[in-house]
Amino acid sequence: MIEVTDLTKNYGRKEILKGLNFKVNDHSITGFIGPNGAGKTTTIKIISGLARPTSGIVKVFGKDPWDNPEVKGKIAVIFTNLTYPQENTVEEYLRGFSDIYGVDPSPIIEEFSLIPYLKKKLSKLSSGLSQKVQLVSALLKKPKLIIADEPTANLDPKARSEFYDKVRRLNKNGVTFFISSHILSELEKIITEVVFINDGKIVFSGKINEALNDSEEEEIYILVDNQKAAMSLLKNARIDGGYIVIKGNVREIVDILDENNIKIISLRRSSLDDAFLEKTGRNVQDNF
Repeated sequence: MIEVTDLTKNYGRKEILKGLNFKVNDHSITGFIGPNGAGKTTTIKIISGLARPTSGIVKVFGKDPWDNPEVKGKIAVIFTNLTYPQENTVEEYLRGFSDIYGVDPSPIIEEFSLIPYLKKKLSKLSSGLSQKVQLVSALLKKPKLIIADEPTANLDPKARSEFYDKVRRLNKNGVTFFISSHILSELEKIITEVVFINDGKIVFSGKINEALNDSEEEEIYILVDNQKAAMSLLKNARIDGGYIVIKGNVREIVDILDENNIKIISLRRSSLDDAFLEKTGRNVQDNF
């Protein structure tokens, strides 16, 4: 679907992308994760055919996306903010796209519950509605690949969850997603693969389970009914708030606690935030 080889991008003397190599597989939901300023947007512009690389090879559907109508006809791009005249109404915006693609927008407008907002100006939409309108406009194209650059950055948790529910459903119908983000709580529940970028370099690319289980021993957060007794049984454990934090095999740790009648109230395994921190030494929420 997407193949990136030795990709670089310079703006003047500043090196933004420093030899990227990664793939996005067909029918996947791939998360593109890194802090603000890591190079996510620049990479997305190049993959989308909106910018040229300084060097390297980018293939989308086996072809160079730059100035390529065939590739652009198969992809849709969603950015954080709507880049369309803000005085247009939702109806004018969507009708404009439907006229271009020669499709009737009515079914998808109804499916996404946008009928009450058709006469509303784009400038008056909430962030959640704005992203929903962008997604609908993208789907009017019937794309095989949707590339989304920080699509949930300005959304509240409920709107983020609703957006990703739509992504999950569309993916089941055959749409591939490449989603950049530094907000991982909802994203990590739906992605199948992940690419970590830090300071213009790829630090990991692969299945999400490989990112979370890169070592045999993972960090586990456990809340129990008897913390003192649990700490006496678990070697090299530490306290973090109300949780016991320990590295080890989940099954073995649970067995030790069960055998000693210690009730596990909550157990949380490593998150993508933890994995990114381990591989880069910094938090994904940081800025350059």
